[in-house]
Amino acid sequence: MNNKEKVNTLEEILKLENVSLSYDNKKTYVLKDISFWVLSWEILSIIWMNWSGKSTLLKVIAWIQKIDSWKIIKNYKKLSYVPQKISLDKTFPILVSEFIKIYNPKTTKENIISYLKKFNSENLFEKNIASLSGWEFQKVLIISALLNKPDLILLDEPTAWIDIIWEEIFYEIIKEVKVIFPKISIILVSHNIKLVYKNSDKVICLHENNFCCHWSPLEVSANKITESIFGKYTLPYKHNPHDKTNHNK
Repeated sequence: MNNKEKVNTLEEILKLENVSLSYDNKKTYVLKDISFWVLSWEILSIIWMNWSGKSTLLKVIAWIQKIDSWKIIKNYKKLSYVPQKISLDKTFPILVSEFIKIYNPKTTKENIISYLKKFNSENLFEKNIASLSGWEFQKVLIISALLNKPDLILLDEPTAWIDIIWEEIFYEIIKEVKVIFPKISIILVSHNIKLVYKNSDKVICLHENNFCCHWSPLEVSANKITESIFGKYTLPYKHNPHDKTNHNK
């Protein structure tokens, strides 16, 4: 089977049609007529500036935020959602293993260790959460979300609290996820446009006027309307998404 035939076998696991949200009786909209779909292997990134509805859209998909008008078709069995920030009391002594157990009460010690080993992170098992670096903590959150065995995982600004030098490491973690779980779909919100272009299969663009596009990174970077909004940040980039040849494994 060639790559084109493989793509034709992919499943559409999520579809949004004309999703809208207003907090003032439809005078202004946080989201307006948002439509897109997600396939069973994709990394789809939502980008643009603060207050453009990126995180709100993710909460709509996670069924956390109620909306005014919508049609959402779900063809997945399980979804995991990692919020933008989890506040932790740095003085409270809680181990990584205990933290993961809170969000996965039915899992076993052996299962946690197994998942940590998949990402060469078994050394984190007995570490105190407060001692983790930013990217280590993000890795723990992602592994915790994966223990639920989701078909779709939502990551709300996962690099927001990571130093810029660690953002590339985060995307290496995402590549690891796609190697280990090739059929899983990922929707993430990010502010780093160039890294999004480099590591995503599809991109959704939003701004304060609710402009929305749903294209490949190459189409986004070459589009004149998007260029007029993003300016120099849509200049050429190196696209290096995960290897789609493994998605049927």
